[in-house]
Amino acid sequence: MAIAIVALTFAACGKSASPEGAVDACLKSYQKSDYVGMINQFYFKNDLTDDQKEQYAALLQGKLGPEVEKKGGIASYSIDETEMAEDGQSAVVKYTINFGNGTSSDDTMKVVLVDGKWMPDAGK
Repeated sequence: MAIAIVALTFAACGKSASPEGAVDACLKSYQKSDYVGMINQFYFKNDLTDDQKEQYAALLQGKLGPEVEKKGGIASYSIDETEMAEDGQSAVVKYTINFGNGTSSDDTMKVVLVDGKWMPDAGK
């Protein structure tokens, strides 16, 4: 379940004119520990109620918050590379998170084009 929560977190976070902008918005919210802000940026196939959003945010905070705290918080991050799908409707963005304790983590985020805006895909 923890893996699913982490995947959900990084799978969805912002609305933007570019895939990189969507990932940047997500990572900014994550860096600030703004889990509600992250959830509000997610693309879900079905809309969530405010109560459901708050529940997801609390779940993320409970799972991710302590891990980030142990690593000294998120010092910085970078958007490294974007791989666009052939149909132009989705992309995978590679990024790196640098933690306060000097460690880093490389990962990817899938984003989708929805109504002309790029949004990380929650996969749900």
